[in-house]
Amino acid sequence: MSADAKDTRVLFLGPNNMRNATASDFPQQSKAVTEMGAEFVVYDGESDGELIEALKDTDVAMAAGHGISPDLFVHMGNNGRCKGLVSFGHGYDGMDLDAAVENGVVLANTASFGTEEVSNQTMMHFLVCSRKFVLHDKLVKNGTWTRDHLAPMGHINGQTFGIIGLGDIGRTVARKAQAFGMKVIGYDPFVSSWDAKEYGVEMVGTPQEIAKRSDYVSPHTYLTPKTRHMIGTEFLGLMKPTAYLINCSRGPVVDEKALIEALQQGKIAGAGLDVFEQEPIDPKNPLLKMDNVSVTNHYASYSEVAWSRANTQLGEEAMRVALGYWPMSLINPDVRSTVEPRNWAVSWEVMLAEQGK
Repeated sequence: MSADAKDTRVLFLGPNNMRNATASDFPQQSKAVTEMGAEFVVYDGESDGELIEALKDTDVAMAAGHGISPDLFVHMGNNGRCKGLVSFGHGYDGMDLDAAVENGVVLANTASFGTEEVSNQTMMHFLVCSRKFVLHDKLVKNGTWTRDHLAPMGHINGQTFGIIGLGDIGRTVARKAQAFGMKVIGYDPFVSSWDAKEYGVEMVGTPQEIAKRSDYVSPHTYLTPKTRHMIGTEFLGLMKPTAYLINCSRGPVVDEKALIEALQQGKIAGAGLDVFEQEPIDPKNPLLKMDNVSVTNHYASYSEVAWSRANTQLGEEAMRVALGYWPMSLINPDVRSTVEPRNWAVSWEVMLAEQGK
């Protein structure tokens, strides 16, 4: 399956009120499209009916700040000209993967753009927790200079860092934890022990073993029905009372009620959180009042460099889908069984060469 780039139309679904916008208003998102000589069209409609009509005349859609109902999948994939949808960001918990597979719609995102940023945020929370920074920062700023609250203090070197999910971010966190002299163990049912060996990670058979053995636990998994509340009462009950939970993945991966109870009862030592079950977080949430909990407002993936890369990657993935390649960040792999064969995903430089650009 292949297409001619010069006859290709890419529909950009940005924020609302996009009247009279053109590719020049979105230089990063349109970069790959214009490099290939394809047409970049900014959607300016407001209703599902208008969007359905726009999809009839496009090869792939890109969503950045514009919600798209899974009901529209019946007009895409095997049912129309538009073969896929590429969404900005890492997560895909708002997507109906089954509906996309049924209709042959290829779904992709821009995963990996913020790998360094999320892993850095994870390590920041890890260090803040291990050194009890939240409490001591508060004490000093309130005029209290004391050493009464030092113990227990994390030694770090030689301790165990447990990772759930060894994707791009999980592997990067593993490398950075090893730089601190830590032993890294991991749970990921989709990664073999011999592959993990290349990353210096000891694989374990269950999440419960991660809970029992780790001094720091850090999930790096997508939010799916299987991962929702993966870390709950049972998991937290197995953790060491001196252990910390770090979460820079998705809020609902952790049962927040169970986490609050575990912290209040001293079952674990503390937590570092960038994500929450309810966002924005309720100002009355007990987590915000705890001196052993560090919090940030779901910005782990952000830096100017990462954001630029994500927007550029959005266009690159769109062109892969439009020209008959698989995207690098395919999020519904089961669609391979419902669509015509495609070319394997290749790097952008190789794509340019293959297309004679």
